[in-house]
Amino acid sequence: MNCVQRDSIWVHWVQSNYLKGQEWMEYKPSTNSSWVWRRICRVKDEMSAGYVNGQWNVQPGGFTPAGCYAWFIGTRPRVQWVKAVWNRWALPKHQFLGWLAAHEALNTAARLSRFGVDIEDKCSLCGLVSETIEHLFCDCLYSKRIVWQQRNKGRNENVLIHPEGVASIIMEEMRTRVRARDRTIMTNAERDWLIRMRLIE
Repeated sequence: MNCVQRDSIWVHWVQSNYLKGQEWMEYKPSTNSSWVWRRICRVKDEMSAGYVNGQWNVQPGGFTPAGCYAWFIGTRPRVQWVKAVWNRWALPKHQFLGWLAAHEALNTAARLSRFGVDIEDKCSLCGLVSETIEHLFCDCLYSKRIVWQQRNKGRNENVLIHPEGVASIIMEEMRTRVRARDRTIMTNAERDWLIRMRLIE
């Protein structure tokens, strides 16, 4: 496959500094190339299966970035937690933390200890067993009544608030968040639930 958009400064720069007349799909980076360039070339090699006789043979109408991405990642089943994490009520930081939790990537004490961080891996709330995601959100007797925010406060400041106090803080934050939201975009079901929960009047 030949490079397209030959009037592009980027294409001219790549041709001059790396390819030097070689075919892009046949090109192999040198060992002293930057890691960014080697990564680009690795992606190119992984995509080479989509080309037949130098032509993109995956989708009708030729190559498009969206079509290439869809082919590259393949067909994946829809995860069950998608609506719980990516919804219009969640704050961006909560969405991000939910995404990390779903991928078991939260920095729990057990995970940090596994990566070599010098830290006690016991749960900072109950102090009984190793602090894993499953324990924090499902098994810990204390965390069943509070949230991740309080865990961080206990871990970082060595201070634990009574669960009822944490619940009051959470409810007040929720009321503030909901009251600031435009009610015209709420569904009737959402509005009825919020009234039942005494978050709005």
